Amino acid sequence: MGLAQLNFEGEDKVEVAIERLREYEPEGGYYLAFSGGKDSVVIYDLAQKAGVKFDAHYCVSPIDPPQIYQFIKEHYPDVQWDYHARGWWQMVVEKGLPMRQRRWCCWVIKEAGGDGRTVVLGNRRAEGGSLRSHQSHYEIGRNHHKIFLRPIIDFDNYDVWEYIKLNNLPYCSLYDEGFKRLGCILCPFSREIKREITFFPKTVLAWRRACDRIIANAIASGRERKHNFQTGQELFEWWIRRN
Repeated sequence: MGLAQLNFEGEDKVEVAIERLREYEPEGGYYLAFSGGKDSVVIYDLAQKAGVKFDAHYCVSPIDPPQIYQFIKEHYPDVQWDYHARGWWQMVVEKGLPMRQRRWCCWVIKEAGGDGRTVVLGNRRAEGGSLRSHQSHYEIGRNHHKIFLRPIIDFDNYDVWEYIKLNNLPYCSLYDEGFKRLGCILCPFSREIKREITFFPKTVLAWRRACDRIIANAIASGRERKHNFQTGQELFEWWIRRN
């Protein structure tokens, strides 16, 4: 069951992850955040191996790839589907396009569940970013409504895929199509914009229509438009360049 990779203390990463899950198990069980990606597949299996009580939740994203919906339904029918982002496209029109410096979307889609619970996450330092590099495997949320446990925080990509292979776990087909990471289509932090535009035309069209509505509303109300965009297409092209 263990991986060949050891952490900096010379401990087996899988055993460490299982021990973390056992050590912090709350009386009512964990809220396990299940996205349908490779990391959530691993933490789900580790929670089972640890023998801890948990209920898994998928926060339904209107901008997730449809393959994720299919994968969860087929392989993880016990995962609960939580709808926190109803009226999503109206939110986009009212709040504006999500930006790297103004990423309101994650709170609405991914971070709305689990209040009052200990939430198990698949976050890993190896995924990069200054925020995740400073995360701890166990910490209290800033608003004190949640506690976060990250059992595989010290796994790298090889560890994750080796664990999936050794344990014969299912995973979303998009990884075999060349995607390195799965998540919201045209996320402000996506590095695969061209690939996503090709693979997910219906969701991309919905983004374009939202841009049209943003500009149409701005023109109708006489509001100032950033960079003086005249059309939704101009806004969309600017947005996907991540300027």
